[in-house]
Amino acid sequence: MADPGGSDNLAAWIALLDGFERAIDAAEEQLLVEEFVPPPGPPPTEVLDRARATLARQQMLIDGLRVSRANVARELAALRRVPDPGAGSPAFLDIEG
Repeated sequence: MADPGGSDNLAAWIALLDGFERAIDAAEEQLLVEEFVPPPGPPPTEVLDRARATLARQQMLIDGLRVSRANVARELAALRRVPDPGAGSPAFLDIEG
């Protein structure tokens, strides 16, 4: 049985938290800081195909974000299981049972 407080466990948690932090950093860089104001009138026919392709890509991204949101919810649930050291909780997290 693996030692829950061993170096493998520490390395796994460090890698997990590093990944979470990188994802947060990348998301923060993508936040819109300006209000979106579309150009007046409908798009010209010259850009309709491009606009439709962009819309399709945005829809795929939205679908992917829904999946990511569910993954983040599971990650948050895992992090919430980490005991508060000031609450008199056990020193180790039981990940096997």
